[in-house]
Amino acid sequence: MPFPKNKTLSYNDYRSMMFQLAADGKTSGEQTEDHIKVMALNAQRMKRIDQQCVIKPQLIELAIQVNEKHIWYLITEAWCGDSAQNTPVISKIAEASPNLELRLLFRDEHPEIMELFLTNGKRAIPKLICVHEASGKVQGTWGPRPALIHDRVVEYKLLNPESSKDEFNKNLHLWYARDKTNALQDEFLSLFSEWGLLKDVEINQPV
Repeated sequence: MPFPKNKTLSYNDYRSMMFQLAADGKTSGEQTEDHIKVMALNAQRMKRIDQQCVIKPQLIELAIQVNEKHIWYLITEAWCGDSAQNTPVISKIAEASPNLELRLLFRDEHPEIMELFLTNGKRAIPKLICVHEASGKVQGTWGPRPALIHDRVVEYKLLNPESSKDEFNKNLHLWYARDKTNALQDEFLSLFSEWGLLKDVEINQPV
């Protein structure tokens, strides 16, 4: 299925929309009370990460050496906390490469695409799809959160089956804050090679 690039957003446009939605008391997708409630927090999270996140030099080196033009399509929604935490970092990684372009699309506006990239049968977001521009071939996917954070989520839910949604979200964002984007960046050190984006580049994993 061809991706509707003309119906996607750049990161800067997406970020501007986030702040406008937060100011208007709205969100993307379904306008539920819970979704609207987290909008202002997500906008501030993205702003903080944009200002504070520094991409590791080793990762920048790999991004620069991407061999051909690829589009990174990121399926998201403005109310998603995992998207707020990861999207700014993914944007910075893509910006480091002349051959990577990040385009964002909303899950609820493109259900036919989301259905092709489910995670364990669920419409989990954010979901990143790496597409070779010339051929349209999907090179790989990532999402909805770094494996290290995912493991903490699984453990927390097992140990706290009666935990409220608010309590879970509080812990989720605390884990992200303590990790300081390291888990996500370390995963991408491997993904560049796994997705076949590099030519004869030696990848040194972090110690």
